[in-house]
Amino acid sequence: MRDAVGTRRSVRLAVVAAAGLLAGLLPGTDSASGGQPGRLSLGYTCGFPGGSRAVTVELLQSYPSAAAAGSAFRPGPLTVRVPLPAGALPAGAVAVNGTASLAAGISQGAAELGTDWSGLTSSTTPLSGNGDGLIAFTGAVAPVTVAAPGAVSFAAGSLSLDLTVQRAVSPASPAPSGTPTAGAGATLTPHTGTASAGRLAVSCALAPGQAAELGSVEVTAGPSGSATPSAPAPSGSAPSAPAPSGSTLSAPAPGGSPSGSGSAGAPSGTASVSGPPTASGRPSASGSGVRLAPPGKAPAIQVQPAYHSGTDLCPDPPKGELDPARLPPVPEGATVIPSPDMDWPDMPACAFADGFANITKLGQATLVNDPAKSPTMVALNMNRRLVVLWGDTDGYFESDVLGRLNLPTADSTFLTYGFVPTSAKIDFTPVGLLTIVATGNVQWNQPIVFNIYGYQSMRIHDVLVNGTPLDVGPNCRTAAPVELKLQGRQDSYLPGGGDGKPDYTLMGGGPLSQTDLYVPPFTGCASHGENLDALFTAAVSGPGNQLNLMQGPTCTPGSDPATNGCEPEIVVPDPPTRRH
Repeated sequence: MRDAVGTRRSVRLAVVAAAGLLAGLLPGTDSASGGQPGRLSLGYTCGFPGGSRAVTVELLQSYPSAAAAGSAFRPGPLTVRVPLPAGALPAGAVAVNGTASLAAGISQGAAELGTDWSGLTSSTTPLSGNGDGLIAFTGAVAPVTVAAPGAVSFAAGSLSLDLTVQRAVSPASPAPSGTPTAGAGATLTPHTGTASAGRLAVSCALAPGQAAELGSVEVTAGPSGSATPSAPAPSGSAPSAPAPSGSTLSAPAPGGSPSGSGSAGAPSGTASVSGPPTASGRPSASGSGVRLAPPGKAPAIQVQPAYHSGTDLCPDPPKGELDPARLPPVPEGATVIPSPDMDWPDMPACAFADGFANITKLGQATLVNDPAKSPTMVALNMNRRLVVLWGDTDGYFESDVLGRLNLPTADSTFLTYGFVPTSAKIDFTPVGLLTIVATGNVQWNQPIVFNIYGYQSMRIHDVLVNGTPLDVGPNCRTAAPVELKLQGRQDSYLPGGGDGKPDYTLMGGGPLSQTDLYVPPFTGCASHGENLDALFTAAVSGPGNQLNLMQGPTCTPGSDPATNGCEPEIVVPDPPTRRH
């Protein structure tokens, strides 16, 4: 009988601990559901290095069809497509990426709030021989809460771009304008821009007289028939730490206008203001400017911050080689950069991500890289290889990136069989580096597909079944590493809106998934001479498991260690709502 009891305990351990094995495999924010997909084309004047240019910017964003007063709701991810005219960027530019920030005005009746939708980021975009191209910035926006029923409108305003431009230069002199070749002695280096090495700050003013409304949401009374005093945090989120300095909307100096900036992709601020919106989409500062809500009363409009990471520094970029087995064949006639004789600089970047791992045999999910428990970042070394085959109407573009992921020990707790509390700690050890491959391009109306490949070894320990320790030995692990093959896709700019799912980009973040995650058999699991390998393998191992993850915007601080930071902080995303 004692042996039978021990076996049942072992089975319960296997079921729960193995469910936790996947808690933290990789590098977010729930997206709007249903709603009103919208496209809006607006005229802007942008101050490029080559002179001011008039451009037509396309904005894509969906909105939920309805929301409840006093409860947070979130507009869908925002995509901003910006044409880069010929001659606008420095001569010799071959590729560009960067971040964007869109000023937004949120209004309901007389209550208005100006905020920034920052942290919109782009994939690396190739430029034609004339230096022109089309760059798309994508990212999540922060949840919004309004205190009373009524229609809430969202309007676009001014646009700011922070671009990193790469160009081909010879050791002696800059290359002439045009598509570069990977000739002997050529080196692709970041262009030295107006703000810092490799970066260009571009401001775009909205042309006056345009209807700049992006969308609207009908807010109804809360469940009790009236608005709640304040907005709750999104489901599953931890209480936010105090916002960093400069992250809340503040009253302007006399004659000024309200402004606010939060962490990238997660603006914050709470206020109601008087006066009509300006052409920029922000409320005007005429009259009393910002009018805060009376004491004890919820502000009319609130924009919630995301989790606060408390850090603005990236880890050192990974060093090593891309996995050749993961790289697509190079099309005939394509240029590969760098060539073997090129000196290629490191391009550090980093991001947070979290989500859920689903174990098919258990029918349960566990939180990945818990945002409330000191989550870790994935470190990136961007654009280790570019493959370009340029055509006027079609072509091929590939950007390959190195990644490194060192996850903290994860704590997993489940109710095995629906009633027995079981917990375990899971250690993760990366086996090699991540190889990230992005193919496709906005310019040619191709979807951009991102594939993230890698391996993680997993070990479980410190197991408790109904509060009682169960010794599984010091080396209870999967017999082989778990293979990661995560995929994300950006295609909302395609005719018809693409596949209708939220976009992902490596720079802007978004949803990543793997539906064919295979958990290898277990080995080394022993309890006082009893071999538990078969129990763990039977309970958990096999195909058909899933990862549903959300990545935050990528911090791209540049190659200079002295400026290896992103202000005000690197974003930790909300986990996705979909588990299975």
